[in-house]
Amino acid sequence: MALYRIEESKWEDITNFWNLEGYVWPPPFDGFENVIYSRVIQKLHKLLANEFYVPIYFDEHHGNQSFVIRPLEDNLEQLFNSGQEREYAVMIEHKLLSGGSFNRNHIKQAAETYERVKKLIFNNISYDNNWYNGRVESIATTRDEESLLSEIQFNCTSREVSSN
Repeated sequence: MALYRIEESKWEDITNFWNLEGYVWPPPFDGFENVIYSRVIQKLHKLLANEFYVPIYFDEHHGNQSFVIRPLEDNLEQLFNSGQEREYAVMIEHKLLSGGSFNRNHIKQAAETYERVKKLIFNNISYDNNWYNGRVESIATTRDEESLLSEIQFNCTSREVSSN
């Protein structure tokens, strides 16, 4: 990530830009990338959308069945002179409404969905230049009065190279 540097002689010229109407702050940053969103969450959304005919949300579940994607962790794995390697964890929740009764078909459908997610991730261990070492770390399924909720933890690694 590049830092925006201002020459000292120009510092007085820009300190009051936020007072000017129509000026958009902050100053332009070269090399900034929202990695967890653009390389991980957005690409994971694309994979799921291409595989399933199930709506995907980022806030809460809607309808009879849906996915919700939530970022969990962003951890530094290794630091280089030219960048860094980071491990990302994202929760993929799948909710299936059962209408208050549970039978073998509901369990089969929920299990089939998360097994397909596991296979989809396995087939995309490396996804273009966005991530590598992509994997389903864990799956936990819980049940309440009317639904089955499968929480699928996806982890991957991404290497970020600075443009300096």
